Amino acid sequence: MRPLAAIPVRSLEGMSRLGDRLNARQRSKLTQALILRTAAACNGAGADVAVVTADAAVSTWAADHDIEVLVDPGRDLDAAAQTAVAAAHGRTWLVVHGDLPLLTHRDATAVLTRCGPVPVLAPSHDGGTSVVAATADSFPFRYGPGSFHRHLAAAPAARVLIHPRLAMDLDTPRDLTHVRQTRGGTWLEPFLTAG
Repeated sequence: MRPLAAIPVRSLEGMSRLGDRLNARQRSKLTQALILRTAAACNGAGADVAVVTADAAVSTWAADHDIEVLVDPGRDLDAAAQTAVAAAHGRTWLVVHGDLPLLTHRDATAVLTRCGPVPVLAPSHDGGTSVVAATADSFPFRYGPGSFHRHLAAAPAARVLIHPRLAMDLDTPRDLTHVRQTRGGTWLEPFLTAG
C-alpha cells in the first residue's frame, strides 16, 4: 500500500513573520505554491497526499487541486498529526510541513526508505521538526518551538535524518534570504516580485 503523506495547513493566509518582506497576497500565493510543491515531492516519492486542516477555505482549495482533505479537530498541531496517523490505517505515514521550499521527491524518498516501526525524525534548522514518519499506529507528537528535542526524548530510538533540504523551513525574512541564495531556491522569485 502507498504511504500517506500528510501536510498540516492552518490557513492559506499564514507566514505572518514574512510580513515585513511580503504583502498578504504574496504570502498567500507563496503558501499555496509551497503546499503544492510539497505535495508533488511526496507524490513523486510514491505517497498519497492529504492536507490536514480545520479551515474551510483550505479544504476547498485542496479539493480544487485534487488533494485529499483530512479534517483537523482544530486543537493544535499535535492533534492534526494524530489525525493523519489515524487516517493511515496501518500504512506508513509521514507528517511533513508545507514550508520546506527546497524539498524534492528524493528527500521524501529518503525518509520513506528509512521508515519502519522505528520512527524517522528530520530536524529543522531552528530546532523544530520538519518531518516525522513511521509505520506505527501512534506517535507521541510534541510540536512547538524546539520540538525536535522533545520528539527525540519521547522516541529515543528514532532514526534522525539530517539533510539541508529537509532542515530549511521558511519562517522568517532571514530564511527567505537564505533560500533565495541557495541552489534550488530560484523558483521562489516570481512569488516574491508579484504584487
